[in-house]
Parts: sequence; C-alpha cells; structure tokens
Amino acid sequence: MRRLDRRAWIVAALSATVLTGSFGAAAAQSSGSDGSPDKVVIRFTWKLKGEYAPLFVALDKGYYKAEGIDVTLAEGSGAQTVLKVVATGQEPFAYGPAVNAVQAVGQDLPVKLVALYQASTPMGVISFPDMPLKTPKDMEGKSIAISSGETFSDMIRPFLKVNGVDIEKVNRVQMDNSARASQFMARRVDLMSVFLTNDLPKMEHVAKTKFNVLEVADFGLAVPGAALIVNTAWAEKNPALVTKVLRATAKGYADAMADPVAAAQIFQKYLTIKEDPGVLERQVRATMRSTNAPAGKPIGWQDDATWIKCLDLLTETGTVKVRKEPGAYYTNAYLE
Repeated sequence: MRRLDRRAWIVAALSATVLTGSFGAAAAQSSGSDGSPDKVVIRFTWKLKGEYAPLFVALDKGYYKAEGIDVTLAEGSGAQTVLKVVATGQEPFAYGPAVNAVQAVGQDLPVKLVALYQASTPMGVISFPDMPLKTPKDMEGKSIAISSGETFSDMIRPFLKVNGVDIEKVNRVQMDNSARASQFMARRVDLMSVFLTNDLPKMEHVAKTKFNVLEVADFGLAVPGAALIVNTAWAEKNPALVTKVLRATAKGYADAMADPVAAAQIFQKYLTIKEDPGVLERQVRATMRSTNAPAGKPIGWQDDATWIKCLDLLTETGTVKVRKEPGAYYTNAYLE
C-alpha cells in the first residue's frame, strides 16, 4: 500500500470518487429520530464478488430492516480509496481487508475494525497439475508472478524464510497485478498466488482443470482478512447503530454458513453481470470455510493473540512502520 502522510491522505479523500454501484437504499446517512429507518452505507473495497454474499443474505432476508436500518451495500474501487472516504467521515463503514485498516491506523486515521470475519486471509499459491507443489520447498527452482501491493507478493520473503526456503532459488517475476493471471494461464510463469474465495474458482473454471494449491496459512502466513471497518468518531456517537449493523450482518453470515448454496443463489440476484453458478457456489463455500466464528463468541470476534501474531508479521515485512497496541486497531465493544 502506498504510504501517505495523514494530511495528504485526507486531502486526497476530498476528491475521491468511489460511488460505482449500490444495492438497497439511496447512498446516504440520516438519523432515524423521526421514526424512519436509519440509513447506512456499507462500502465494499472492491467490485462484487462471492465473499460478499453473507451481507446480501442479511439484506435480502430483511435482517437489517428488522433492526430499523435502511442499508445500502455499495461497490468500491480499492481499499485505499474507500478507507479515505470512511476516514474523512463521508461514509461510516468499509468492508474489506483488515491489513489496509491496520495501515490506516498507522497513519493515525480515525478508523477501527469492529468485526473480523476472516482471522486468516484465504490465500494460496497454485501451479498446473504437472508442476509439483505440496510444500513451500517445492517453490525452489520455479518462477512466480509477483506485483507490488499484492498481499502475498509483499510477504513472500518472510513466508519463504519461515519455511526454510532460499528466496534466491525462487525466480520472482515482477509484473503488473492485472497481468499475473494471463501470464500464469499462458504458462509463462510456474506459480501464482490467489485468493481461494475469489480467484481460484474462476481460474479453474476457465482452465477446465484443478490446480495444485498450497494454502499459505497452513505454512505460517496467517494475516487477518475480511473485516468491517468504521469511522471511530461516528461509531462513538452511534454505538447502538453499529451494534445493530453487526448483529444483522452476523445473521447473514450464520445463514450462509448453514446453507452456502442458498446464499450463492441470493447473491446471484444482485449481480448485474451474472456469475457461473458453480463458480459462485465455490466462492461462497470457500468464504464460509474461512469465516471467523469462535466458539461461544459472536461471529467476527477478535482477540489480542490474533493481532499480536499479525502485527509481528506485518512489522517484519515492513508493512507496519509504527506499531501500536492491539486495542488501537480493533474493538469488540459493539459485538453482542
């Protein structure tokens, strides 16, 4: 993530444009003091994809409405842009990668994680079936597409180090992030990192093959993933409303975990460009497998141990320059 000082980020936010699409009410915030529902925007950090299905389940089944909330689920155009909008108070909620929120907090921006839906980002490294890939050691002697700002690319060095792999024996081919998939599919590189909840099902559908998959969390690279992020000042003024949003969202997650097929079907209704049903179902199933639902705690509950481990890794990779206490990044205060 490109690092900006706080003033530059806020100035940039004032001219940011992220309103690319929305579902639900008109994209606005208003008080429900007159008896009307509170209007709230939840802005995704990217275009619609299968891992967003639980929120659409909550919307479609009326869970937000039952809490007295008129919710808009809106697309975004990148985590940096969306977090700028939340940090300046233009919108209250962002839904996206926790690591970007950590970086924002490091810039002293007023955002905080109020629910963590993936304690570990579902990332993997893939190869074609004829290219052995069972452990990180198998990456030696192979080429991998890397891009600046791409999560695994930024963390490949500590990942290989912790697994006893000589990084000089892995041919890292630098390219634009948008070119990685095409270069891999054309077999110009041997390996590529993917999100198991999005890229992998799509690429296997196109290639008509099952790739070898090395799940990086199984080998020491566990970085918190999807999260609900809020403007801290807004949350402090509207604590009950934050709790309602989290409660309704958790119900959507619970339903999607119980029936991923139905969740995929619900989500499909909201897609302007329809996804292959099989791909969408696989995306939702992968998302549900990675959902943070600790026993005896609400879905999205966070703990210091998870964040200490994460901050250790992000500090080692240089992603975090100024490390703060875990409580600076997250709170469970709004979860029930």
